[in-house]
Amino acid sequence: MAWRSRCDRVRSDESGFTLVELLVAMMVISAVLFSLMAVQTSALVTNAQTRQRTQGTAVANEVMEQIRALPWASLSKGMHSAFASAAGGDPNVTGTQLRPPADASIDEPLVISTDQTTDRAPLSGAGGSNKTVEPDPSIPSVTYTSRVYVTRSAQTAANVLTLTVITSWRANQSATPKHVILRSQAFAPTGGCGDSSNQPYLGACQALLSGDAGATGPTVTVTAAGAGPSGPATTPTTPLIPGTDATVATLSLGNAGVGVTSQQATAVEATAVHGGAQSITADADVEAIATGGGRLTNAASNDFGSAGAAPANPPDVTGVGSATPLDLAGTSTSLRLAPASSTASLKATTTVSCASGIPAGQVCAGSDLTSSGAASVVLTAGGTPFTVANLAGGGSAKTIGARFTSAAGSTAVGCVTLSGPGCLATSVARTVGTTSVGSGSWTGAAAPSGLASVSSYTDATRVERGPSQKTTTAVTSRTGTVSYWNGSGYTSFTLDRLTSTTVVTPAVTATVGGVTVSATATVTVTPAMAIASNPDPVGCSAEGCSITSDTGSVTLTVTYVVTSGGVPSAVTAAASMGSGRASAGFKAAPNA
Repeated sequence: MAWRSRCDRVRSDESGFTLVELLVAMMVISAVLFSLMAVQTSALVTNAQTRQRTQGTAVANEVMEQIRALPWASLSKGMHSAFASAAGGDPNVTGTQLRPPADASIDEPLVISTDQTTDRAPLSGAGGSNKTVEPDPSIPSVTYTSRVYVTRSAQTAANVLTLTVITSWRANQSATPKHVILRSQAFAPTGGCGDSSNQPYLGACQALLSGDAGATGPTVTVTAAGAGPSGPATTPTTPLIPGTDATVATLSLGNAGVGVTSQQATAVEATAVHGGAQSITADADVEAIATGGGRLTNAASNDFGSAGAAPANPPDVTGVGSATPLDLAGTSTSLRLAPASSTASLKATTTVSCASGIPAGQVCAGSDLTSSGAASVVLTAGGTPFTVANLAGGGSAKTIGARFTSAAGSTAVGCVTLSGPGCLATSVARTVGTTSVGSGSWTGAAAPSGLASVSSYTDATRVERGPSQKTTTAVTSRTGTVSYWNGSGYTSFTLDRLTSTTVVTPAVTATVGGVTVSATATVTVTPAMAIASNPDPVGCSAEGCSITSDTGSVTLTVTYVVTSGGVPSAVTAAASMGSGRASAGFKAAPNA
């Protein structure tokens, strides 16, 4: 019995952990592991947010540097008057005040101008937009939206501009956006070269001359329209035609342009955009459908000391653009937008002539764009095609910009007199093929040639600025013939640069395939305009002397109402003949 008791005691001592002890140990280990996981997850989130803020700050700094690199003549104009609408709204602006929700201490009046150009991104890009969007290179779902503002603050001198960049993004799909706000100041000092009181914004030692010219080609913009009292009301999300997602469709014949900037060095650029077609939907997440629209550029500079500057005499850039038709098929109607092909030739040089009348050695650029073949927008209803708009081929656009320093230009290009730092001139000249709207097999053989048309259209404008051209007026011309259906025949009138009128045609109807189609057109003509800013016409100091001119507009708008099964729908097409615009500015050296 004694031996058996000792054995029992030995077995009891070697029995190991109990189940309760194991469970407690597992719970302690699990708690430690979960704590470590939480710490690791928090660290990963913090690192991601820090990296995103670092990237957002880098984007804001990049945009700020781009703004500060703009010429003073452009920067001092501030925001384009259409900046908010071009950017799809602006949450940081109330009326004409900059009031960002991210910083309630900022409440400053915006600097806004109607003649700010739309090629000065990121301050004033397409349509005047002040917004740029840049995706995160490592996280595709994160994008950085930067908005640029020019304001005047009561805390600074009257000639000082405050520059603001607000970059926002949503971290990890958060509903609350994050922000980075950068602010800087800029001004054009009057103390002359090296005036230490102006550090670090020293006055330029040379005069500043800048300018640009742009030829906007004919375009047709198609949207949904109200179909009268019996039709449904339209909203910005109403489709063009029933059964499609597209809310806006555009047909374009292309654009051409030049830009010149000259101070210590002179740089010129020529651009061209081929014609194309595009449709968009009301859903911002759905990409636009586009065809054509290729872009070409060419640039030259006499800035031989800076890395990355454009070459002195690059080869000409040429290209042919073509685009396939864009088809939108609805339930009872369809729409086809057929672009035209085009040919572009771009010259930029500091050594040879780039256009007739410009001597060799004068820095210049030229952009030529020629349309070949017809472009059209066709609506098919009841199985029958109706030509909403037709734009004949053969149109052309020619833009020229030049800085004259050692040899004067001709009467055709401007700057026939030189003094001091010289002269800068820009010009645009266009021709447009016959354009008509509202064609169809109308009842009673009405409007056999369409409801309205413009033929033999040309326009041109030229501006110049320099010490001898401080108040020189713009040279602008426009010719053409407008014809419109008056109910029994056609009435015509001749265009000139001062023509300003609006004409509405009677309605025409047709019944095809059990569908009733009616149409009416409006002709709208605005006059050419020129705006000169010469606050100091004697010295052209401070903000300098500048001028902007345009050739006016001619727009043929037609509305088709299609009634199928007793339900009406309508589509409106605005066919613009395009326009020419030119600007030039001169600012004397601060110590001049």
